[in-house]
Amino acid sequence: MEILKQPRNRKNTNGFSLIELLIAMCILAIGMLAAASMQYSAVRNNTTGNTSTQANMLAKATIEMLKSQNIKSTALAVGNYVDPSPVDANGNPGGIYNRSWQIDPLGASTRRISVTVAWTKFGSARQVTMRSNTMGNGV
Repeated sequence: MEILKQPRNRKNTNGFSLIELLIAMCILAIGMLAAASMQYSAVRNNTTGNTSTQANMLAKATIEMLKSQNIKSTALAVGNYVDPSPVDANGNPGGIYNRSWQIDPLGASTRRISVTVAWTKFGSARQVTMRSNTMGNGV
């Protein structure tokens, strides 16, 4: 008759303990949170850049429109002007941009145009100002 031997207690068991599993899950969670934070920052920065680009283009389009006017027209009359309501990136009512412009005399037939486009996004007020001199008619 053969005697069955009981297996010895092994100190080197294969597999993971519960503590090792919890530590691995914590490290993975921290990594996932960091990736999500980077994604959020990238989207926010892209939105901010897009908004700034639209404001710049709106200011540039306004300057070009004013420079194309005749120097004796009312569009280039000396003074301060403000859009009555916020405009969108195309200058149509209903956007987030507050546009204003100032026309100053530089001489009898020359004007300085200053266009400011201001907006608030993500709780931060920003603005873009562009200036140009003109003799009217696109010059």
